[in-house]
Amino acid sequence: MSKKKVLIITMLAMLMVFAVTAISMAANISQASQTCISCHKSLGATKNVIHDWKDSKHSEVGVSCYECHEAKPSDKDAFKHNGYTIATIVSPKDCGSCHSDAVEQHNNSLHAKGYDFTKKSGLYKYIGEASKISGCRTCHGSKVKVLENGKLDPSTWPNNGIGRVNPDGSKGSCSACHTSHKFSVAEARKPEACGQCHLGPDHPQKEIYEESKHGAIYAMEGDEWNWDDPAGEWNTEDFRAPTCATCHMSEIGDAKLTHNVSARLSWELERPLSVKTKQWKKKRSKMKSVCTECHSQQWTDNHFDRLDQVVNTYNNKFYKPYKKKYEQAKKDGVLTPGGFNDELDWKFFEFWHHEGRRARMGAAMGGPDYVHWHGFYELAEDVQIMDRLLKEAYENAEH
Repeated sequence: MSKKKVLIITMLAMLMVFAVTAISMAANISQASQTCISCHKSLGATKNVIHDWKDSKHSEVGVSCYECHEAKPSDKDAFKHNGYTIATIVSPKDCGSCHSDAVEQHNNSLHAKGYDFTKKSGLYKYIGEASKISGCRTCHGSKVKVLENGKLDPSTWPNNGIGRVNPDGSKGSCSACHTSHKFSVAEARKPEACGQCHLGPDHPQKEIYEESKHGAIYAMEGDEWNWDDPAGEWNTEDFRAPTCATCHMSEIGDAKLTHNVSARLSWELERPLSVKTKQWKKKRSKMKSVCTECHSQQWTDNHFDRLDQVVNTYNNKFYKPYKKKYEQAKKDGVLTPGGFNDELDWKFFEFWHHEGRRARMGAAMGGPDYVHWHGFYELAEDVQIMDRLLKEAYENAEH
């Protein structure tokens, strides 16, 4: 047979494969979603959405546009679009029709309370509304409001914050970690997904991880690891060092897959005064089972003993004594009532919210520079500054 005939036969075979694939895909995707795709694949603003979706697991199983964006006419954010009733926001309630366990676990996590935390800060009267909207609530989440014309209030949307309160009442945004419309498990397993929010002076988990041995190994070798194995199969054969998701969420060792990022935390490290979490022994046991997939039991036990020492040092040597002085000064009337009125109010806030968190989180994640120089060193310096401010406040009160 001539090379030309072989080439023609090969090309015909390939065309048949493509045709069969296209037919099966069309049969796999609902008519409503095919309607969406036929328009949006050529629109400049959304053609990349179709491209991402085609590369997703959703595409493989026939979950497409309408299956996620379908809405009831009674939904607050529902609107008519080319003969269909849809909503812009795909909420955890929508995702929960297939991923019910993940949504329930998320609802029991600190992530789901993200928006609630932003309501308590007294900083807003100083930083302004714009900073709150485009800063704090971009990560923590907004309470999305639907205007009378059906549009979403620009002060609350766009927003993919992890604790976003959606028009249907559900909390969270799955696309905060699995960005739409690819919803990649590999993406969510990498530290960059968490590092979008967990960084900076008050919760520098990203920087601490990068400093740690785990982060250094990931930076050097991570591109070679296998990120795509399904849950339950992804283990230490696929990677040489853990990422955020490995320790806090993945099914590793005796720890089962969870979307409750708080399920393995034995300390509340973000609070002014650290306290043990409810059922902390059970949670620590889960976390230790992850560690012992790579480390010895002795190594693991000693690491957590050292974490406890750091937290107790912060609590008892720094926070409790100075909190007592600070509150007494308020009672004595030498400081203005409320928060963020005097220089000492700002310094005391940074004392626990910045330096104190860095010391504790650095110890939890293996970042020694954050334990010492960014943590306890600056805590000690803060004490000197606050003692001076207190002395001045009492002296001014006397005069």
